[in-house]
Amino acid sequence: MSQNFGYKKLLLHMCCGPCAMFPIRELLEGGGEVTLFFYNPNIHPLVEWERRFDNAKRVAEHYRVPLIVDDRSHSYEWRARENDGDDRCHFCYETRLARVVREAAANGFDAVSSTLLVSPYQKREIILEVGAKLSTEAGISFIPYDWRDGFREGQAMAREFGLYRQKYCGCVVSLESSSFFEKVTREHEQLVLSECLSFGVRFTD
Repeated sequence: MSQNFGYKKLLLHMCCGPCAMFPIRELLEGGGEVTLFFYNPNIHPLVEWERRFDNAKRVAEHYRVPLIVDDRSHSYEWRARENDGDDRCHFCYETRLARVVREAAANGFDAVSSTLLVSPYQKREIILEVGAKLSTEAGISFIPYDWRDGFREGQAMAREFGLYRQKYCGCVVSLESSSFFEKVTREHEQLVLSECLSFGVRFTD
């Protein structure tokens, strides 16, 4: 099932741990040299970014592949586009993939791709359009993998591995429109409280 497109060094944008499980396995079975790049400034709030980054580190260690990380959460950029619909998603994909392409071009990679391409819930045609345009301008290849048939298997792998599996896409707008909004918000509050207590912060009435 692995798809080999003839690249030598691939920089793989990693949106999250669960979505990376199946693609990385397929890539390594295909014999490619893979480096992961975790760049997702859309993720809101910061505690959620940290949860997903922790997953990213665990997955990279599990597969023994290099992991590059850049930046954190810049939710105000997505809040400013909350009424933009597909244009907001286009901005999101372009922001992340542009950074991945710059990193790849500057460090000797000849191809890029993204674990976003495993999810049947992402806007695949926009990702492919943006990825192809940016990579062509940079003189490298964007690999249009189609891992969607392995999405459920990848989620099962993530569950077995004990990864945190998020309930919304990532940005503040997707969080607020999620049916899990209240549950996720309570989880975030508890995580922030636990982190504060671990640093000796005490709260008074």
